[in-house]
Amino acid sequence: MFSIRISIVAGLLSLLAAACFAQSGSSQTVTITPGSSIKFKANAVNVSTYQWLKDGVMMPDGKSATYIVSTAGKYTVITYNNEGCASPPSDPVIVVVDQPNSSITADMAITKVSELRAVSTNDPFEYTLNVKNYGPKTANMVKVQDILPIGLTFESLINPLVGTATYNLDTRTVTWNILQMDSSATADLKIKVKTNKYGIYRNTATVAANEIDPNLANNTATDVKPVLGITIPNVFTPNGDGKNDTFEIVGLNLYETNEIKIINRWQSPVYEKKGYQNDWRADGLSDGTYFYVLKIKTPTNTWQEFKGYVTVIR
Repeated sequence: MFSIRISIVAGLLSLLAAACFAQSGSSQTVTITPGSSIKFKANAVNVSTYQWLKDGVMMPDGKSATYIVSTAGKYTVITYNNEGCASPPSDPVIVVVDQPNSSITADMAITKVSELRAVSTNDPFEYTLNVKNYGPKTANMVKVQDILPIGLTFESLINPLVGTATYNLDTRTVTWNILQMDSSATADLKIKVKTNKYGIYRNTATVAANEIDPNLANNTATDVKPVLGITIPNVFTPNGDGKNDTFEIVGLNLYETNEIKIINRWQSPVYEKKGYQNDWRADGLSDGTYFYVLKIKTPTNTWQEFKGYVTVIR
């Protein structure tokens, strides 16, 4: 009796077979990692067709001399000669998929927030990214990525105390790599941006590590930032010449629901208006510097507040 044996050669399983010969009864075990595969090959003489089996069940796609395996099971092959004579099943190959050690976990979490202050076009502002390892073990090869939305212009990175961060202009991606983070460790990164287009900007950042993460829900964080299309001057000249005679906030017509308050240097209000129409001329007031508080209702039905100084010169 001739036997059908399987041997491993450089990652390729080579099955030695001949039609109508009996098997030897021996077997071997092969271990692969999740997501990988291994190739079986049957080398036989006087063979017209092949049939691969997994756990004794014929595989519909197993009709050739080679067969690629990526799942656990017991694999054999039957060969048929030109006369239709079938061999017994070959010696089995048992494939084991080696699962990672599920006890090693790193629950990475990320938060992302922009500055709370109101922001207008061409006004640089910062995002703050915070990552933390809530898992019981050290996290290795931690990677944070933040793809800036179209419309935002990258300004700079404030170098993190932990890890290294870079910006790729072509992909618009900030990448922050941290070699290791102990359990309960945290780290921060600040990204400075600006835009010349008003609107609502949704910016998402993600974090991952080499270890299994039992809670993927906290691996992503999104900030929604309204950028208002206004420009507030710091001086105007109400001298009646028809030029720059009012405190004109460019773009305010986009936000009809607004409130403004002007305060003098003694902290007393000198002008207040809801629904301001760019018509304050500082009538009856002396030249000098005044403090303003402007509140605007955004398209998201939230209020944004701008504070600053404006100088009156006649």
